[in-house]
Amino acid sequence: MHDIDQFFQDSDYNILRVLLGAVGLWPFHTRNRRYTIYIVIMLLLGSALLFQLLDIIAIRNDFFAVINTIPFILHFIIVINKAICSIYKLPQIKILLIMMYEYRISPKSDEETKLQNLHSQYGRKLSYTYMGCLIGFYALYYLIDTLSVRTIRTKYNETEELSNKTLHYQISGISSSINSTLVDEDTESLPIFIHFFMCDCVAIILIIVSDVLYVTVTEYCCGLFAALRYRLEFALIFDNNELTITEDKSYSNIVYSIRRHIESIQFVTNMESVLSLNLFVQTGSFVLIIALLVYEVTNIGIFMGRSYIVKAVAYLNFVLINVFFENWLGQKIIDSSEKVFESVYNAEWYSMPIITRKLLIMLMMKTEKPLMLKMGKLFELSFATFNTILRTSSSYFMLLQSL
Repeated sequence: MHDIDQFFQDSDYNILRVLLGAVGLWPFHTRNRRYTIYIVIMLLLGSALLFQLLDIIAIRNDFFAVINTIPFILHFIIVINKAICSIYKLPQIKILLIMMYEYRISPKSDEETKLQNLHSQYGRKLSYTYMGCLIGFYALYYLIDTLSVRTIRTKYNETEELSNKTLHYQISGISSSINSTLVDEDTESLPIFIHFFMCDCVAIILIIVSDVLYVTVTEYCCGLFAALRYRLEFALIFDNNELTITEDKSYSNIVYSIRRHIESIQFVTNMESVLSLNLFVQTGSFVLIIALLVYEVTNIGIFMGRSYIVKAVAYLNFVLINVFFENWLGQKIIDSSEKVFESVYNAEWYSMPIITRKLLIMLMMKTEKPLMLKMGKLFELSFATFNTILRTSSSYFMLLQSL
């Protein structure tokens, strides 16, 4: 396994290796090292969720306060689900990494290698951009939250016109504050802030790791389809002595393409196994979060002030961008697999022997239906699903408005 680790370290996939290792999901590390990281992560996230639940119990009689706190409870549920699903699916993650390594060392043409490298480089740049945006959002959100808390507390101390209930709404951040009935804010606010800051750091790292894994395997899969299309389009003229199994170039290339397409199907199947439940829980939670945040902005934010609205809108934008990002990557797989069928259809089949045409027909039948990722084996990740999520969130928002 040292060769695989060295391959990822020297390739464009090194960012994935580093991130997976940071949260104990690099399958080639020792078991003790991984289990130690798991325990630390689950203790932090579990304690944060416990405090959130205690908070909502304390304010259960206040409808607006509950509405304000639920998105942050769902936030930690999403992250804990990501951690549990990733740990449970570690064998499948290992299979994906091995498949990526085996494809890279397998015999293929220089053009196929070039196409795969282009997609891996694009995936690396996209991962860095996504990480930068997410970390920037996180830092900006905490800055806004800290400044607003100071302003509100100063105003509260000077005028004493704000109720404890209103103060609780205003100082709720990504992790939400603990209700003042549970702790002494004067003596315990700093330890609580440090604790939740650490929990939020772990949460944001897990989100980054999960999404970078998604980006990397998606771009790798798109690279497989691009290389496959190249071989199909030049099936009559492409010649490689290492890959030729008969004297007929077209027959050898079509057989090779069928084998590569089978590998692509297997890779997408493993991707779905790793990401399906994770994305299903995340998307379902985001539907509720979007509805709750829109309700907060349009109703609670009217009397809570500008800083409250800015924080809620910032978090809402993050959720919308994340939902779009997940479905955009799923749409890329659909589009890339559809183009394979177009390449098969546009191949110069009329110049091929009969036996090769029969193989080409089989490949056309297999590629006619595009490959896609599904959440919970129910909903595919695509632009259409993104539109459905927005419409469903709007329906929940209208339900809240009617209460």
